[in-house]
Amino acid sequence: MGGSGDAERPGDVEAGFWKRFDARLTLVIYVRFLSAVFLFAGLMRWATILGLGSVGDNFLKLPAPVIVATLFFAVADLVAAVGLWLLASWGTVVWMISALTETALYGAYNPQFGSNYPLMAFHIGTVAVYALLSAYYERTRDRL
Repeated sequence: MGGSGDAERPGDVEAGFWKRFDARLTLVIYVRFLSAVFLFAGLMRWATILGLGSVGDNFLKLPAPVIVATLFFAVADLVAAVGLWLLASWGTVVWMISALTETALYGAYNPQFGSNYPLMAFHIGTVAVYALLSAYYERTRDRL
């Protein structure tokens, strides 16, 4: 209270936050969150295949490209979920392939698959956040 100069200025608080920010922990939590999302998505696709989803018993009556895409993503999403949870590099690769392929399907093949702009934005956003977190982690790792 005596004005010793120990009071933190707003810039010092911000610098202290970034000094204590653990980029690796944040990246691990983010990747585990993505793993849970892709596990849920894969299980929902299998529910559709088995007739438990919104399509019901009519899965085989869907157009062939939709059936193939559903089967591909049912497997790819679950493989990506396991790989992401294990923090394996192949999990990130499978996740990127799955997310970007689904974005391309909804973007380029609108007549066959319909449009799902929220899902496209989710995939693009998650890839962008992952890229930013990875870049920040690599930058801070080099300073240690």
